[in-house]
Amino acid sequence: MNSVSFSMKHNRRDALRVLGCSATSAAALMLAGCPLAMPESSPMPAAEGDSETVPIDVLVDQTLRIEKQTRGLSTMVNGAWQIFHGVLAYGDEFEVDTPAGRTSALAYFADGGTCSGFQPSLGDRLDDDQRWGLRVDLEASTKIGQGHRDQWLAVVAQAGLGVNAPWVVGEHTLKIDDWMRQAEWDVPLNYETEFSWTLIPLSMYRPTDYRWTARDGDDYSTELLLQSEVMRDLSASVCGGTHRLIGIAFAVRKRVSEGNPLTGVWSDAQQHLDAAIEMARVNQNPDGSYSTSYMHRSGWCNDLGEMLGTTGHVLEFLAISADQQTLRSDWVQRSVRKLCGVLQQCRGIDLECGVLYHALHGLAEYQRRTA
Repeated sequence: MNSVSFSMKHNRRDALRVLGCSATSAAALMLAGCPLAMPESSPMPAAEGDSETVPIDVLVDQTLRIEKQTRGLSTMVNGAWQIFHGVLAYGDEFEVDTPAGRTSALAYFADGGTCSGFQPSLGDRLDDDQRWGLRVDLEASTKIGQGHRDQWLAVVAQAGLGVNAPWVVGEHTLKIDDWMRQAEWDVPLNYETEFSWTLIPLSMYRPTDYRWTARDGDDYSTELLLQSEVMRDLSASVCGGTHRLIGIAFAVRKRVSEGNPLTGVWSDAQQHLDAAIEMARVNQNPDGSYSTSYMHRSGWCNDLGEMLGTTGHVLEFLAISADQQTLRSDWVQRSVRKLCGVLQQCRGIDLECGVLYHALHGLAEYQRRTA
């Protein structure tokens, strides 16, 4: 299934056992797996020390470095769902194999590159200056294409591309702003009322008092989408509601950076974040991992794959939303060390890309916020 051959520390049966998977789930694991990029003759890079004794900044840095060096994806084999998760973690430093050779995944796509699950097209003509929007289709639940509204736009925004950066679609050179305007125009089509990912580029590219008219003729605003997200049940949301919380956190951070007061829905949003942070702390396991039920109640299991998924997502939320004092607290640092330790245990084993790269994005954001 994967484009590169590699040596593994464990055979396939051992890998499935370590990840808590049965043999019947092997096909699903391979479809979404992020393989090692090491050739047969190359040894696995050694960590400089164990996760309990290395200084935490060194531990995070070496974990991010080793995971980037030893895993690889290909546009000829892997889907956009896998590749864009790698971009989420590493931004424009994340490289993939393409028909023209190995290159930055972000640069490849921005220059008109495509792969299974990412076939952008011209959207609507949105104004009188003959500019077109940029649209990416939704392919929910496939783990190949875009699983949520505006998910790839949110990844691109977090990777640091500016609103006027070019993006090639076929014979046309558009801008990120054209992608953003299409997302705004299409808000009424978000029948899932899931604005988690839409809030991220809105917070990157627009002021928090921004308003626009969408395709149904109604007026919308960042504040309106934020209010919708705050009202949703986190326990019934994907990945324990961590994605909703991350979208809310980006909006609140932008509001604070503007020097605007947190009143009304903005105050409700901050209280929502504070309550979730406290629940993550209260339900944290003694070993430093976060609950396998995310923030909602206590939970633990010995499945490293599930532990990586839940602890990685919760740390990702904390790294984006919590203040400096919280991020430097003992309880958060214990979770960072635990996450690095689990990743170290899983070296040499295929991991599901969403689980892997959300965990690595959490570490990358933690590193950036505490540097």
